[in-house]
Amino acid sequence: MRPTDDSSQHRLVRVLALRAISGRLVYGAVVILATLLAVGVAGPTVIDEIGAILLATFAVVFAEFYSEVVGATIREGRSLTHPELRATAAELGTLVIAAVPPLVVTGGAAIGLYSPDIAIWVSVWLLVALLFAFGFAAGRVSGRSLVGSAVGAAVLLILGLGIIVVKVMAMH
Repeated sequence: MRPTDDSSQHRLVRVLALRAISGRLVYGAVVILATLLAVGVAGPTVIDEIGAILLATFAVVFAEFYSEVVGATIREGRSLTHPELRATAAELGTLVIAAVPPLVVTGGAAIGLYSPDIAIWVSVWLLVALLFAFGFAAGRVSGRSLVGSAVGAAVLLILGLGIIVVKVMAMH
C-alpha cells in the first residue's frame, strides 16, 4: 500500500513507530539495564559485561518465546505451525535490538577507548535515555502534546527505574 497524501504518510509513520517501539523493546532495555547495574557493582571486565548483556538478552528472548508458544498453543488448542513459530521468533527480534547500544559502548572499552567501568555507566545512562525516548515517542504517537509526552515519559521512566531497582535488589 503506497501512501497517497500526508495523512496516510503520517499513519504509516505511526504504524512503523508502534512496531519499532514495542513493549518487548522496552522490556529488553529494562532487563539489560538491571543486569548492567547488577554487574557494574562487581567491577567487571569487558568480557563480563559482554557476557552479561548477551546472557540477559538470550534469557529474555528464550523465556518470551517459550511463553508465547505455550500461550498460543493453549489459546489455539493445537500446536503452532512452522510459519507461526518463525513469526513468533521474528517478533522477538525487537528484544535483541535493546542489547545493541550497550554492546557497542562495551566494544569501545574492548578496544581501549575507555575503561569497562565507564562503559557500564555510559550504557546505563544511554538505556535510561532510550527508555525516556520510548515513553516520549509513545506519548506523541498517542496524540499527547510535547509537554504531556515528556511528563508521561518521565512518569513511565520513574516506574521503570523502580522495577529495575527491585530486579537489582533481587539479584544480590
